Amino acid sequence: MKPVLSRRSGFIVMSFIKALFKFFVFSSLLMAVVIGSMAVYMKLYGNAQIKKALSDLAGVQVEFKSVALNLNKAAASFRGFTIANQIGFDNNIFNADTLAIAINREKLEKEKMVVFDSVYVKGAKLYIIRNSAGALNVSLPNINTAMLKEPLFSFENLAYAAESGSKNPFYDLLKNLRNIKVEDSSIVFEDRFKMVKPYKIWCDRLSAEIVSNETAAGYLATTVAMNLILPQSQGGNGWLSMKGSMAVYPDVTNMELTAETGNIELPIFMPYFERNTPFYFRSGRFSSKTDFSMDSGNIDSLTTMYISNMNLRINPYDPKAQFLQVSIKRLAPYLLSGNDSVFDFVIKGNASKPQFGVGPKVKFAIGMVAMEEVVKAVQQIQAMQ
Repeated sequence: MKPVLSRRSGFIVMSFIKALFKFFVFSSLLMAVVIGSMAVYMKLYGNAQIKKALSDLAGVQVEFKSVALNLNKAAASFRGFTIANQIGFDNNIFNADTLAIAINREKLEKEKMVVFDSVYVKGAKLYIIRNSAGALNVSLPNINTAMLKEPLFSFENLAYAAESGSKNPFYDLLKNLRNIKVEDSSIVFEDRFKMVKPYKIWCDRLSAEIVSNETAAGYLATTVAMNLILPQSQGGNGWLSMKGSMAVYPDVTNMELTAETGNIELPIFMPYFERNTPFYFRSGRFSSKTDFSMDSGNIDSLTTMYISNMNLRINPYDPKAQFLQVSIKRLAPYLLSGNDSVFDFVIKGNASKPQFGVGPKVKFAIGMVAMEEVVKAVQQIQAMQ
């Protein structure tokens, strides 16, 4: 049996994750470059000059309503912080009511090293948009390193996260950014690429925290936690919760993550089902659990979904429509748990080219159907004797 998810579907999911991660890496590196010098030069430069310098450095327009500095604690708190939209996109990339940053003053003064004790974000909204040409608004340019020589950013022999240069950018990020906390925020994803009408989904009440600590073994011991809700048209909100741990090395990241979802409407993913699979859902809700691990760049993931009130339709014009209808009808009795249908799939292999396939529950159902065929064949042979 072929993989239950198309490679195109997997590519979309992985691209979304990579784009989101790239945005947070970019934002954190930008702040790492800025915070060490801003506290010293704030009295020499006004807000307008700092905004211009930040914008030139980032290659995008950066704005903020105000910034409060605590020189004793080497901390800054931005109000109304914004990364403006790029050409071809309508919405700002990022807005935050509060963006507060505190660096480790001891490391700054003794080691000339920018290390964040904490980054705190509240009331933020991140827009991830793919336009009709397939371009993502968070595909941001690299930091303009030539700007680091400007007086506003220059400290003699100061090491920035942007200059770490290891093989693992996640290691660079977390080595310089020990605690990231997000509260009461949201993410909006909009896709206009090859869509009949723009597809839009968003999450609210996003809270997340990443905490990293150095170990004697040379890796960063990191914990991750995240919760969010998905507003829906009816039947209450869906939700997602994730927690896990990571061992982040200079060249690779190993991780163990568990993610759970609940009460999520299947039809909200309809555009991707219609475009990438021969079936679609008229109705249904699902809850799921994913156990995800990655070791030395190799993924091993199992997702089990429990679907209630499922109304599945097969595209009658698909060449395999009849085969799929018969297969689903025969598999369905073996994929029941109470009133729910159970479906599972796995992701395995190298992270750069993961392979999707069916999980143990679906394999069991396939095996039972195959056994039925064997029994039927034996009975037919016996009847002929």
